[in-house]
Amino acid sequence: MRLRVRIESQLTQVIQGMGAMQQNMTVMQQSMTVMQQNMTVMQQSIATVEQKVSGIEQKLSAVEQNVNATREDISSLQNKVNSIEGGVSVVIRNTFAAYQRNVDDLNVDLVSNERKIRRLNRRVERLERQDLDD
Repeated sequence: MRLRVRIESQLTQVIQGMGAMQQNMTVMQQSMTVMQQNMTVMQQSIATVEQKVSGIEQKLSAVEQNVNATREDISSLQNKVNSIEGGVSVVIRNTFAAYQRNVDDLNVDLVSNERKIRRLNRRVERLERQDLDD
């Protein structure tokens, strides 16, 4: 009888253990369901992040194109400025050269006129002396 009581006691413990195992399995199944839900949420979040990254990449590409276009515009403007500077330099140089030639011509004419004036003054003095002598 003792054996029987002992076996019944052990069976009761086994049955209780099975109940605890069933509860644990239920909890594990619930945990698995929660984990699956969390995985679904994570996958959705990852998809959202991927979309945002794709959008950022597109915007960066557009910015890069704008920067390249701006560089080209700046280069074109620099070429135009250089061309204009060259043209202005040539005009200024030519204008100064023309003025310098005019000034040189005026100086030559002035020297020539000064000589003529000195000669005329001498002639006038001679004529006045001759006039006074007569």
